[in-house]
Amino acid sequence: MKATLPKTLSSSLKTYRNPRISLRLLLVVPFVVQIFSVVGLVGYLSFRNGQRAVNDLANQLMARVNDLVDQHLDSYMQTPPKLAQINGDAIDLGMLDPHDMQAIGHFFWKQLQLYNVGYISYGSRDGEYAGSGFFVHPDRANVDEVSPRLHGNQTMYIYETDAQGNRTKLATTIPYFESRKETWYLGAQKAGKLTWNPIYQWGDGSGTIAIAVSRPVFDANKQLLGVVSIDHPLAQISHFLRSLKVSPTGRIIILERNGYLVATSSSEQPFKVVNQQPQRLKAIDSTDPLIRDTTHELIERFGSFDQIQNSQQFAFPFNQNREFVQVNPWRDQIGLDWLVVVTVPESDFMAQINANNRTTMLLCLAALMLATLLGMYTSRWITQPILRLSEASQAIALGKLGQTVDESQVHEIGVLAQSFNQMAQQLRDSFAALGKTNAELETRVQQRTAELSKALHDLQQTQAQLVQTEKMSSLGHMLAGIAHEINNPTSFIHGNLEYAIEYIQIVLYTLKLYEKYYPQPAEEIQKHTENAELDFIVPDLLKLLDSMQEGTRRIQEIVLNLRNFSRLDEARIKPVDLHTGIESSLLILNHRLKPKVGPAEIQIIKNYGSLPLVECYAGQINQVFMNILVNAIDAIEEAWSPIQFSSGIADSRSSAPAEPAPPLRQGTPTLTITTQTWGTDRVRIQIADNGIGITEAVQAKLFDPFFTTKPVGKGTGLGLSISYQIVVEHHKGQLIAESVPNQGSVFTIELPVHYSSPSSTV
Repeated sequence: MKATLPKTLSSSLKTYRNPRISLRLLLVVPFVVQIFSVVGLVGYLSFRNGQRAVNDLANQLMARVNDLVDQHLDSYMQTPPKLAQINGDAIDLGMLDPHDMQAIGHFFWKQLQLYNVGYISYGSRDGEYAGSGFFVHPDRANVDEVSPRLHGNQTMYIYETDAQGNRTKLATTIPYFESRKETWYLGAQKAGKLTWNPIYQWGDGSGTIAIAVSRPVFDANKQLLGVVSIDHPLAQISHFLRSLKVSPTGRIIILERNGYLVATSSSEQPFKVVNQQPQRLKAIDSTDPLIRDTTHELIERFGSFDQIQNSQQFAFPFNQNREFVQVNPWRDQIGLDWLVVVTVPESDFMAQINANNRTTMLLCLAALMLATLLGMYTSRWITQPILRLSEASQAIALGKLGQTVDESQVHEIGVLAQSFNQMAQQLRDSFAALGKTNAELETRVQQRTAELSKALHDLQQTQAQLVQTEKMSSLGHMLAGIAHEINNPTSFIHGNLEYAIEYIQIVLYTLKLYEKYYPQPAEEIQKHTENAELDFIVPDLLKLLDSMQEGTRRIQEIVLNLRNFSRLDEARIKPVDLHTGIESSLLILNHRLKPKVGPAEIQIIKNYGSLPLVECYAGQINQVFMNILVNAIDAIEEAWSPIQFSSGIADSRSSAPAEPAPPLRQGTPTLTITTQTWGTDRVRIQIADNGIGITEAVQAKLFDPFFTTKPVGKGTGLGLSISYQIVVEHHKGQLIAESVPNQGSVFTIELPVHYSSPSSTV
């Protein structure tokens, strides 16, 4: 017997037959992922360890290079201060005559043969000068002398020397040389001790930079005799840096704190030529990209070179590679303060690591291929019985419930086959019960749907009734106002009519007397005329008639405004003057504005703007104005009443019965109405009162249906709810309430100028 599957089960089985991940792939992928993960993890750890080793090696290398540079600077830069100290001591101890320039120059020549310095000099306070250096011949020192005492001028005489330092001939002269104006002289004179002077460029025009150390010499009275100076070229430092060979593309830079280069391991000179004159070069202006970018990175990280007070290490990207940097301050005992910067690119150490990574990747690929082959073989052995089981399941899904499968030699798959056969039998037994249950469920759903439809219909009818009830409530307010306003002019006319009749009778009687005694009025007529005050009655009669006309005019105006408010004859969309609707509502509520329980009449402030005609349902919008104005008047009455209402005054006003009544409000009760255009195609009406206000808890429920704070029988809780539906849902506008308790409330109505049909109506 062929069984039929239910539609829901058949649909789910069809969904199940859609393509999914195959079991063979599911068995192969874990093997591959495991092998790949293990090998990849090993490769990753190897790579990380390699990078860590590179970092450690780079740090060790930079630290070693910094130590070598520090040692060289300590050695190379200590000679000039020692030599300046020796020469100063020689003059102090009388070993050199401070006035014998020839002996001093010969002594300096001897020192140049022993010490690796560039120039040795001495300038006296009298303008005399002696020095020795390699200006004439690069392999033999010359002797320089300025002696106004012997030559009578400030001319510098430069002599060539023999192998013993004796002067042989005059090589050249410098017309005027004043040692007392030189930087090295003024620096020592100002410091009063051994001091370094600023780095300068050598005077031969080659651009070679040098630095001078100078020491003042004093006599027994502590008066300055002169200054000894040692000029030390710095080019040898660059030669030493180039000899270190940090790495194939690494750099060593020595900077002053002002950013100027002192020495560098690159081939670049620490100066540039501007207008055929050599000028010192700042590291940030270097033509070497690595030096320039390293300097820029130092400034970016530390702000200025003066901020680097101890050794710093970091790395930054350069040319798609990482550059390791170590900057170390170097100082001596008398004031030199330089920065030694060592840069080592990561690529100089990564060649072997990259080769290891390639080997790791090849091994990973080989392991992946092997794992794939083993997984395919294993999956084939496992998936064959499962495939037969899958085919039987698909047959059952098509309605062929008489399917069975053979048991496999694999224990777990054999158990699965037994379970499948039992499941197929149970499935056949269950389908019949399932069909019956399905039919019962559909019947219940239909019954419940009918019940819900009826409940929805009842709810809609109830809502319509409540809306109608609220409309009737508003109409009751309106009729009460109309009755009040019509009663006043009617009473006014009725009272004046009695006087009018009496005055007319007197006038008629008087006229009869005139007719009787005309043309000569008798004494009786004259007396009666005087007693009746006919001159007063005649004009007053006209005034009485005018008053009667005014009363009838007011009655017509009230009826007209009543018609404008209700708009019962305009149940369609048309352009409306909103100010007319507001004025009609105020006229109907005029009796509510008079003093009742408060100290004064409610003052109406109208801030009307120039509004265009607004397309709307006039009657509905007037109902909104009426609801909000009634709430505002109730709030003002509660705020200004000596005896407060026990439980509130409006659909939205919050005054709990249990709270004590606030004191009588001081000032003038005021209702402010403001109208204005808003944007390009909207208008805004704001109705503000200085009444009792609304609490935050009540504001949250302000527009909920059936929510009211009025006593039972005085409010339905639908006034603001219906107003919200009219403004927001019917006219696609906005109704916003803002309030501060015990200060007042503001209701804002925004309406579009042009009406567009809403998607649904209430």
